[in-house]
Amino acid sequence: MRIIRKTTSAALQSILRVIPFIFMLTMLILHLILPDKTFSEDEMRYLTQWPAFRVERILDGNYKTKVETYFSDQFPFRIFWVHIKKGCNRSANFA
Repeated sequence: MRIIRKTTSAALQSILRVIPFIFMLTMLILHLILPDKTFSEDEMRYLTQWPAFRVERILDGNYKTKVETYFSDQFPFRIFWVHIKKGCNRSANFA
């Protein structure tokens, strides 16, 4: 009986260790497959597009900031995650 519990526990731990990796891999694939959006109707603003490459921007650190903003704006199912965060904040009375 104990052997079965240990085996089941070890298998469950292995599965739980793999889930975050699968999630990140799925989000990466979705990011590469889904087209970029230009406008967010929920936020009423234009979303950042991939920045033009310039050596000057890399040297002054501006390019990195623009790429981070791009990934933040073009994250797969971004509006879903924004609504989840708003709901969590509301339920925790952080509104």
